Order: sequence, then C-alpha cells, then structure tokens
Amino acid sequence: MKTTKTADNERDAIKEYLQQYHTARRMKRILERRHEALMRELRSPGPGSSAFRATPPSHNGQTDGAVSVVFRIAEVEERIENQREEMAKAVLRVMDMIDLLPQNSMERTVVELRHIDCKGWEQIAREVYMSRSAVFNYYNAALDLLLGYKRDGKLAEEYTKKNAKS
Repeated sequence: MKTTKTADNERDAIKEYLQQYHTARRMKRILERRHEALMRELRSPGPGSSAFRATPPSHNGQTDGAVSVVFRIAEVEERIENQREEMAKAVLRVMDMIDLLPQNSMERTVVELRHIDCKGWEQIAREVYMSRSAVFNYYNAALDLLLGYKRDGKLAEEYTKKNAKS
C-alpha cells in the first residue's frame, strides 16, 4: 500500500497535469492584455508630441519610441501565437487523460468542466445542479480513478519534473 504522502504527491501531479490547459489559457490572456496596452501606447500621442513646439527640444538625440513599441508589439504577437500552439497541445494532452474516465459519468463531466471549460467550482455546482461538496466528491473520485492508471501517473510525473526545471 502506498503511503499517504506518496498518494498525495501523485494526486497533486495529476491535478497539475490536468491544469496545464487552464494555465496556458491564462498566459495567453496575459499576453493579449499586454498587446492591447502596447497598441494603446502606439495610438496615443506621448507628451509634447504636437506638431508645433514653441521651444526647441532640450535634447538632440533621436528617440525611437514608436518604433520600439512596434517591435514590442511584434514580439508579443509572436508569443501569443506560440501560446496558442501550447494551448492546443495542452488541451489534447488533458483530453487524452480525461478519455480514461467513463463516458457520460459525473466524474468525467466535473473534470471536463473544470479543466477543459476552465469553470470555477461554483459554476460547476450550478451547472450540474449539485452542492460544491458533491462536486468535490466527484472530482476526487475522478482523481482516484486516474491514479489507478499507471500511464497517467507516469505522464503527470514527467510533466511535473519538466515544469520544475523551467
């Protein structure tokens, strides 16, 4: 029999593995907000950027403000695209693991709502017409089922080790 600490670590590894799509999606949102801020910065004129100046500028060096913003926008757009690719890979990995749960089971429904649809616990409880504690019970039952599969434990462990190095 496995020790409680070992079982808890394996359970945490599976939760982290299932959470990878949600994490990738959150990172994409952060990048999109950054992109929006840079676009606003590019569209809005900076202080003292009117066409008419009463006095000459105090410095004679060239500023590349708009150009640097354009380069940063391009970099963020590339990172967003990379994040989209990571999201696609992550959702496929998560769906592969979820496929091990019985079709049309409440355990599978709860895990899909949590890790594919990225819903909060209250939303899940409302959607399946249950209390939060009942939803947690189904979620934990799903984790126990997934813990029973050796392949999943190995996948989750490898994923956790890979992310610990990053």
